[in-house]
Amino acid sequence: MRKIIISQRRGTTLAVVIQGDEVSAIYSAQDTKPQLVGNIYKGRVKNFLPGMQAAFVDIGRDRNVFLQFNRKQRLSVGQSVLIQIDKDEGLTKGARATLNISLAGRLMIFLPTLGYIGVSNKIGGDERQRLHQLARKIRPKESGLILRTAAQGCSEEDLLGDLANLQALWSKIVERNSKRKPPALLHSDDLIDKLLRNEYAAGNELIVDNVKLYRRLVSLVSNVKLYDGSAQIFEAFGVSEELAKINQRELSLPSGGQIVIDKTEALTAIDVNTGKFIGRDDFEETILKTNLEAAELILKQLRLRDLGGIIVVDFIDMDSTAHKNTLMNFLRERAALDGNKTKIVDMTPLGLVEITRHSR
Repeated sequence: MRKIIISQRRGTTLAVVIQGDEVSAIYSAQDTKPQLVGNIYKGRVKNFLPGMQAAFVDIGRDRNVFLQFNRKQRLSVGQSVLIQIDKDEGLTKGARATLNISLAGRLMIFLPTLGYIGVSNKIGGDERQRLHQLARKIRPKESGLILRTAAQGCSEEDLLGDLANLQALWSKIVERNSKRKPPALLHSDDLIDKLLRNEYAAGNELIVDNVKLYRRLVSLVSNVKLYDGSAQIFEAFGVSEELAKINQRELSLPSGGQIVIDKTEALTAIDVNTGKFIGRDDFEETILKTNLEAAELILKQLRLRDLGGIIVVDFIDMDSTAHKNTLMNFLRERAALDGNKTKIVDMTPLGLVEITRHSR
C-alpha cells in the first residue's frame, strides 16, 4: 500500500511518497520560490535573436523567457503569444518556453494544438495497440493525446472522463486568454495538483499535518487523515533520514565508497569514489561492486531529487569490457523503473556515463 505524507508549514510544502517500506518520491515547493514549469502565460514578444528562430517574451517577471519557434510560426515584436514554460529559470538565465501546449491528467497528456497520438513506452504488446486505437478514437479533432503508464488496463470510459476534465481546463485557459491583457498567468499547477495526478490512486493513504490542506484534500480524494501526533510528521513515519540525504552533496555507499553530486545550470555532475573500501581479494571486483552500488544510489537520488536534463557520471575506471557491460546493463534495467523518462545514453571513451532525464 502506498502512503503519501504531506507537511505544509511556514510557506513550505513537503511531500514524501512511501511505497512498501521505501521512499519512492519526494515533492517540495516554497511559496517564495514558485516553480514555473508547466505554467501557461499570455506573453508579449519583446525582441528576436538575430539569425535564430527564437525570441524573448515578457511574462511579467524580472527576466523574459526564451522561446524557439519554427518558420511556419510567424511572430512579430509586440505580438501576444500563448506559451507554456518547459524549463525553469536558472541563476543567470530566464526560463524557456514553447508554443506547444500540453495539459497533464492522471491517465493522459492532452495536446490541444498538436495532432499527435502516443502511448507510454512502458506499455507494450497488445495493450499498447489497444490503447493506441482508443486514443485515435476519442481524441478531439486537430488535437492530440499521449496515454500515460497509468492508463494501462483502463477502459474507454475511464479515458473519456480524464479527457473531459482536461478539455474543460483548456476551455478555461482559452477564455482567460481572450479576456486578459499580456503579460498574464493563465494557468498554474501547484505541488498538490502534481502530487495527486502523479502519485495518488484509489486505496492510497494520505496523511497531512495542516488543517487547511486537510480540508482541501478531503474535498478531492478519499482516505485522508489529519496527523495530530506530538513528533514531527516525518519523524513519526521514519523518513527524516531519507529527507536529509536529498540536500547532501556527498553520500556514502554501503561498502565504504561515496558519490558526490554537483548541480550546475548546464548539467549535473556526479563523481564516484572508492573511499576507504579497497576490497579483500580482487581489486577489479572491488571496483565493479562499488560502481554497481553507486549506480543504484545515483538513480535513486535522481528520482528523489527530481534531477532532469543532462547528467554525467564519472564512475571508477574499469579495464574489463565485461565489467563495463555489466554496469551499463544494470543502469539501463534500473532506469527503466523510473516513473519519469530516463535514458542511459552511453559511456564515453573517457569512461563517463551520459544520462538524460525528464523531470516532473
